[in-house]
Amino acid sequence: MIKQKKREELSAKIQVALDKAIQQVKAETKAKNSFFVIADEKGNIKMIPAKDL
Repeated sequence: MIKQKKREELSAKIQVALDKAIQQVKAETKAKNSFFVIADEKGNIKMIPAKDL
């Protein structure tokens, strides 16, 4: 039980850090007028301007 609780707490902390890092990457990419390369559900590759996100 104790290990599971620690794992859940750690998981939440990792998710917060990951969300923060993604926001930072989006901001930096937007400042450079660059694009994100994203795959859709079917595996098609798309280039999306960062300003559109």
